[in-house]
Amino acid sequence: MTWRSAILLGIGDDDTVEAVAESEHDSEQAARAWVEEHLPDASFPEWVARRQHGTAGAFLFGQVQRGYYSGENDDDWELDHDASGWDADLVDGVIRWRAAA
Repeated sequence: MTWRSAILLGIGDDDTVEAVAESEHDSEQAARAWVEEHLPDASFPEWVARRQHGTAGAFLFGQVQRGYYSGENDDDWELDHDASGWDADLVDGVIRWRAAA
């Protein structure tokens, strides 16, 4: 089992558009610590500001998910659907964790 953490870009109704940064860890605690370290300093990809409405409606959030490798390739990582994941929002400079939907 491994834990993947990510800083994700969403636009609009909580849609995940792309990953801004990702990392893999041996524990949930390490994955959450990575998000807590990197989310406050994360920034939008350059293309977001060039949108018609600029950064309006765009947001960054953190995510931690547990999974496993199901094959021989590094791309064979699969989400463990039996494990709860976590989403993190930065609110007034404080990371707020919530169970992933």
